[in-house]
Amino acid sequence: MRQEHEGLLKSPNDQHNLRKHPEEWVEILRRAAKAGKQAIEKNYDFNSRTSVVKRGVGGDLTLKIDEASESAIHQSLLQDLGEGSFVFVSEEIGEIKTRGNETRPVIFCDPLDGSHNAFVGVPMFSISVAVLGLNRSIGPTEQRYLGDVDVGLIESVPSDDEFYAIKSQGSFHNRERLGRFNLPALDARFQTIGIECGDVDFLKIAMKKLTSRSVYKLRVLGSAAMSYCMLANETFDGFIFVQPNGARTIDSPAGYLIAQEAGRVFTDLFGKLASLDRVKLGFDSRINIVGAKDRKTLSRLIRILNMKNSRLGN
Repeated sequence: MRQEHEGLLKSPNDQHNLRKHPEEWVEILRRAAKAGKQAIEKNYDFNSRTSVVKRGVGGDLTLKIDEASESAIHQSLLQDLGEGSFVFVSEEIGEIKTRGNETRPVIFCDPLDGSHNAFVGVPMFSISVAVLGLNRSIGPTEQRYLGDVDVGLIESVPSDDEFYAIKSQGSFHNRERLGRFNLPALDARFQTIGIECGDVDFLKIAMKKLTSRSVYKLRVLGSAAMSYCMLANETFDGFIFVQPNGARTIDSPAGYLIAQEAGRVFTDLFGKLASLDRVKLGFDSRINIVGAKDRKTLSRLIRILNMKNSRLGN
């Protein structure tokens, strides 16, 4: 079950925050991500990066650096928005709710996406933050969906790369607009497919139909947020995000918006959904995801994967 906390509603800034311009939200999320990054870097020595403090609400082990980043991000948001004026949802602490029935922004946070990479010392992990409820009012008891993400930002911790998107206004890498180029293919194959899957046995099943005749290179980054960004900036022309029971939707809703605003398209593993916008967003929501640079490429990837194997499913 989801862990929930009651925040104290001191000075309700909810309506003011809802009226903020999207660019203001980018700056708020940017400051929060920078605070989280600084907290990780401050604690990124061997003992701290390998110190496990608990199991987070999202199900993964929480490292000391996870906790430090989450706390710094939350404190930054409190300073910018005011206590009790937003709902905070994070993989480690769960959901911090506010009192009352007023509509407030909902901020989803993964304070360290790619925790295992950080744990073992692979320099590929990030911070992912997203805000929902600016365009569609979301009450405290209403369901949230992937399509509700209005602004998303991903900060790469080992590098200075930043990706962000504003719904209907595009996505950006280090403030340069994405989706403007269509890189030429060297041949008819997929040039680079990114795969995110934490289960080795399931990964072998998912990759069974991929061959060198259809795919030139495969990359497993170990950070779903960064893989979404690599799809967005055309490093990947295909993306597969799967787990035995379905990939968690809370794993980087910011990445989903960033890729979508760059013109990338998604479906479920069987290719049944034309869009993932109405897929529920939350700790208990899971779906296996396939993405590509355009609709034609996505259809081709689904055909190659050949989802007739009953062991693969949502």
